Amino acid sequence: MGGAQRQGRREVQADAFAVGGDQATGRITVAVTDGIGDTAAAADAAALAANEAAEATLAATPEAGCVRARGELAASGIAADASIVTALFDPAHSRVRFAWAGLCRAYVLTAEGRLQRATYDHSLGERIRRHTTRSGPLPRYDRKVTRTVARHEFVTTSLPAHDATAVLLCTDGVSQAVDDRAIAAALAHDDPGTAAELLAGTAGVNGPDNATAVVLRRAR
Repeated sequence: MGGAQRQGRREVQADAFAVGGDQATGRITVAVTDGIGDTAAAADAAALAANEAAEATLAATPEAGCVRARGELAASGIAADASIVTALFDPAHSRVRFAWAGLCRAYVLTAEGRLQRATYDHSLGERIRRHTTRSGPLPRYDRKVTRTVARHEFVTTSLPAHDATAVLLCTDGVSQAVDDRAIAAALAHDDPGTAAELLAGTAGVNGPDNATAVVLRRAR
């Protein structure tokens, strides 16, 4: 596993990620969060949510991790919110499981080299595309978040574990700056740390947003 971040042109690095593992069970969990706003409070919200989600997911499920993050954020008094995506890899389970809310994403690279997007964005732009004939980017609406750590239900999904060569969890600072072809090429690297650095680096030191990429790769 490897992770990388770039602050971009933001005043604050308000992305965060956390990982957890259990040697006895072989379970591995990752949580990636994106604080909403360019403030210290947004960074605090992201860090708290990532840490709590990773810990609770390891003990239960990705959805339980997100719910824990919601409860701890509400109890903290932090006046900020965040997007989140969590993933659980369990040798006893045949599928990689995900839960998310907001603009953080998860991708899977299959053994055939095909890139699958496991999540969809919770944005007003995505809602418009799903319910109308509109297509393509909607800059005015694509960054208007409709689900967050603090608000509305979390969504869950899963993909077959046996076909997953590599998995990427990232914030929209990566997904908005790097196209699917470049993501697939990065995930094809044997070293997940190199893949994460390529993705965060492509998003750019001078990119408009914080960028965070966490890559997990199946051992050969």
